[in-house]
Amino acid sequence: GLWGLVNNAGVSTFGEVEFASLDNYKNVAEINLWGTVRVTKAFLPLIRRAKGRVVNITSMLGRMVSPSRSCYSVSKFGVAAFSDCLRQEMYRWGVRVILIEPSNFVAA
Repeated sequence: GLWGLVNNAGVSTFGEVEFASLDNYKNVAEINLWGTVRVTKAFLPLIRRAKGRVVNITSMLGRMVSPSRSCYSVSKFGVAAFSDCLRQEMYRWGVRVILIEPSNFVAA
C-alpha cells in the first residue's frame, strides 16, 4: 500500500470575470481540480489498503473569494468540495482526508 498522498500542484491566473477567457478557467481547473481528482483516484486503492491519508493543499480562496481571482477560486472551491466528499466516503475505511488552506502568499 501507499500510506500518504499530498496533492499540492496549483496554478493561478488573474483577471476580472468579464475579461477572463473560458480557456483560462479550463486551464486552471485542469491542474488544480481535475489533476487532484485524477491523482487521488489513481492512488486511492493503495491508500485505502494502508489505511493512509490524503492531504489536499488548497487555498483560503477556496472558501472566500477575491476580485480578479475567479478562475483560481472556482478551482479551489472544487478541491474543497472534493475533499469534503472524499473524507466522508473514506471514513469507514480508516482513511483520513486532510484539507490544508494556506493564506495569501501573494500579499505576504
